Amino acid sequence: MEQEEFLPIGKVAKRLGVSTQTIRRWQKEGKIQELRSPTNRRLYSVREVKRIMGVRHSELVVIYARVSSAKQKADGNLERQVERLKRYAEDHGYEVMRVFQEQASGINENRKQLQHLMTMAEQREFQRLLIESPDRLARFGFRYLERYLKSHGVIIESTHAKEPKTSQEELVEDLLTIITVFSARLYGKRSQEFREKTKKLMTEMNGGEANGDGHENDQVGRS
Repeated sequence: MEQEEFLPIGKVAKRLGVSTQTIRRWQKEGKIQELRSPTNRRLYSVREVKRIMGVRHSELVVIYARVSSAKQKADGNLERQVERLKRYAEDHGYEVMRVFQEQASGINENRKQLQHLMTMAEQREFQRLLIESPDRLARFGFRYLERYLKSHGVIIESTHAKEPKTSQEELVEDLLTIITVFSARLYGKRSQEFREKTKKLMTEMNGGEANGDGHENDQVGRS
């Protein structure tokens, strides 16, 4: 009977193209089985490694969805955005391994879910990122993010090539955020008053339109 071969965690990580930290997390999640040597070293059978390689052979996909305001989230816009992306993934035969969703401004660089996504990309845990439009990922600097993710083997796929017209209100909110930050620096305690006047002006510029979820037709992608 042929003796089974085992590999240490470092060699396993190298073969699978991920970090040892990822292997440890997979073990905790039950995605890969490990054994302990008499000296307590982590060992993985070659058969188990080949099984994981077979699973990873198909393209792994993550979803990122975002809304700007608490009202949009409360109205169910974030949930519907996620469902549309899931249907798109299913229609294209993609295996969705994780869904990232958050309520935050598109100009916020410290979004927690986006940071987690970037970490996974750096560890090459997925190959494709699904978003509804570039502005869902970032209001500004999308091309830089696209290039960075591509350098880690990740392709960004947008289900909508352009930002939907009805997301004008969210753009106004982002512009208001920028103005508020600068006004706080310029006017100090007077910034609150400045913000209220600016918000009123932005509302008038926006024509007083009601909040939307960034889609003229919420039935896009429905069968």
